[in-house]
Amino acid sequence: MGMKCLGCPSAAGETIAGAAEIHGMDLHRLLEKLQSVGKGEMSKETRAMAHPHGAVLQRDKQTYAIVPHIPGGITDPDTLRKIADVAEKYRAAAIKVTSAQRIAIVGLKPEDVESAWNDLGMEPGAAVGLCLRSVKICPGTTFCKRGQQDSVSLGLEIDKRHHGRELPGKMKIAVSGCQNSCSEPAVRDIGIMGTPRGFTIMVGGNAGLRPRLGDVLIEHREPDEVLDIVDRILDFYQQNGRRNERIGRMIDRIGLETLRSAVLTVDDEKLN
Repeated sequence: MGMKCLGCPSAAGETIAGAAEIHGMDLHRLLEKLQSVGKGEMSKETRAMAHPHGAVLQRDKQTYAIVPHIPGGITDPDTLRKIADVAEKYRAAAIKVTSAQRIAIVGLKPEDVESAWNDLGMEPGAAVGLCLRSVKICPGTTFCKRGQQDSVSLGLEIDKRHHGRELPGKMKIAVSGCQNSCSEPAVRDIGIMGTPRGFTIMVGGNAGLRPRLGDVLIEHREPDEVLDIVDRILDFYQQNGRRNERIGRMIDRIGLETLRSAVLTVDDEKLN
């Protein structure tokens, strides 16, 4: 039916009703066609419609974008040259710097997606789907004169540990090196903000259709303590979140104190 759901990362988080609504289709007709399909080998026509791995379908429903993962938005000239060479080789429509500190190559033909990833020498980035998509990092004390904490080292370590981790809903994390909050931690699922006395950890923030400011979980943490607490938050969310439920909605359902008591130890509370 031309929906291109096969292999699409977003399809894994949709209901059939949601897919019908997004694609402007009659739900009952879609159900009838699904229920009438017999099992068997995939046809050549269907295989040609399969969504390429590691790609995001564009508005024209004909071309795709790929989003090489650039941890914290920090890269080097060789990586930039590879991205430019791939975009030029496969006649990409555009190169777009994303809000998640990555560089998207936009407008690739489906048959070119796999070759483009191979030329980049990268594993496909986790740009969509129910997983930890990005860790947004400000320059912190590494580069910024206003930095009060090392957001870069902490953010890169979180990214190294958890980027692409499968979760009940999509997850975004931000780390800022001071209270100017250039990486916008208050509207991320987990927001970590540097202060003169250490890091403040917030949970449950998001933008989107139903914006929510993050709740302060704990303050004055050292980087190693932050890493441990983030590990615990993600473990708890993985075990207790409902499918497609952002962590903020989980908090609304179970209460902040339930999360706090589950992920913070007595020693954490004493130090706060």
